[in-house]
Amino acid sequence: MSNFPNSIVALAAMLERGWESYRAQGEFDLFVEFTLSLNGLTEQLHRQHLPGLVRACQELENTALTFFADREMHPIPLDQAIAIERKLSIILGELRRHETPAILARRVLDTAEGNTGEGWKQPRRVVIVARDGHPWSASLAEQLGFFGFTPEAISWDAQPASEEPPLAITFIPDTEGRAYPPAAIAAIVALRTRFPTSYFYCLSVPSNLQSIVLLQRAGADACVPVGNKVSDVLSRILDLVEMHEQEMHRVLIVEDSATAVAHIRRSLSQHGIDSRAINDPRQLLEVANEYRPDAILMDMYMPFCTGVEVTSALRQIPEFQALPVIYLSSETDIVQQVEALRLGGDQFLTKPVNPIILASVVKTKIERYREMLYSGQHDSLTGLLNHSTSKSQVERLLQAALPDGELVVAMIDIDRFKMVNDTYGHPVGDQVIRSMAWLLRGRLRNTDLIGRYGGEEFIVALADIEPAHAIRLLEQIREDFSQLPHAHAQGTLRTTFSCGVAALPTYRSASALIGAADDALLEAKRAGRNRIISA
Repeated sequence: MSNFPNSIVALAAMLERGWESYRAQGEFDLFVEFTLSLNGLTEQLHRQHLPGLVRACQELENTALTFFADREMHPIPLDQAIAIERKLSIILGELRRHETPAILARRVLDTAEGNTGEGWKQPRRVVIVARDGHPWSASLAEQLGFFGFTPEAISWDAQPASEEPPLAITFIPDTEGRAYPPAAIAAIVALRTRFPTSYFYCLSVPSNLQSIVLLQRAGADACVPVGNKVSDVLSRILDLVEMHEQEMHRVLIVEDSATAVAHIRRSLSQHGIDSRAINDPRQLLEVANEYRPDAILMDMYMPFCTGVEVTSALRQIPEFQALPVIYLSSETDIVQQVEALRLGGDQFLTKPVNPIILASVVKTKIERYREMLYSGQHDSLTGLLNHSTSKSQVERLLQAALPDGELVVAMIDIDRFKMVNDTYGHPVGDQVIRSMAWLLRGRLRNTDLIGRYGGEEFIVALADIEPAHAIRLLEQIREDFSQLPHAHAQGTLRTTFSCGVAALPTYRSASALIGAADDALLEAKRAGRNRIISA
């Protein structure tokens, strides 16, 4: 299962061990732990955009929750246990399917051919199902190839060549604007059965509830309305490859009861959530500054001060003003609970709290908190880092590279962009900017910095790479961008970009690197555009 993030591998192993322990002993508490592990795995699979596995986990979770009502129901009847075990085997089998010998052999071949490198984006297979010669199929395949994907076009009555699950399957009907015919629905069902982990897009779907529900039942994950352009579909597919493994959620527990802390940490751990605990609220600021939690679980009543007082004080510090604070307390007085929320709390859970509810509340608060942070650091049009965040991240990469490491900074500017806007309109200009962003995201490593510096200008920073290698890579991106078609009302257009590059050790500060790369960019513009110049 090494094709998955470590958190998924760990949760799957925990789930399997949990079920084996329950079958051996039949204790209610072990069944609760199994269900918690299942819930945590479902959440992780959802983050990785694996809808087929999410559905399978949710079905199993719903079955398991029916046995939560009464301890006396355990051990559960043999026929029910066998049914659960059968569903669990399907889930674990699908996870292991990503490590079949054929897939491993393909990865070995890729490495031998020099196509891989640690952190570099890999080509991802996308299957396009359409009649032979459909114009959308050819256009989508062409653009997917530019952005580092491996498209495979098949007809409605054919099957993909490889057993490896594709990243996505896109369905393009002949009946644009009308309901998918029964034969098309049957084809979607068959492919969903074969590839439960792939993301399914159905294009040209009429905007009526009946058609959408029918396709969702067949296995569609996204129904793209009639009239949407190929670029809209491409944008959705590109979003999938951005689902790289996130940092573990971090929760700081402020609780003076060692027993309560042990119970909370165990529940969080089963959902892949890291935690740290303190029993003295006076340690909060020091630990929070060092640990950087995504949320705080706060007891209401502790020695020295109350949880409400601690939260109120915390809200006086700018970097913690939006940090979620969830109260855990036996306090049942509604007036006290409302007052606690009014003074800075985000949620109030009454002890004893159901561990699944606890984990769900924590994850929901953290996801919203991270989304808020993300929106403040990223450009809304492209999803790249914004200007200020890009500059601070260059500084971070520089400090990590000094004194003897490698860092290359490139400034990129789309050529004659004002003419594109003036001639074809701002929506087309926006699409050109998005295409530039997508190309960079598709060709560079997850660890590389890619930002929109302003307007049609971009910044890239690559660590641990020789300048000559970085320039070769950027030259390939430049050549491909010049061939990339951008659709407009009268047809398609092509454009180019210019680029300036600066590197360590010649320039040893973030401002010097950015300034030198910008000067080299201006020189590239003066030299005729569509070229890269190194400072």
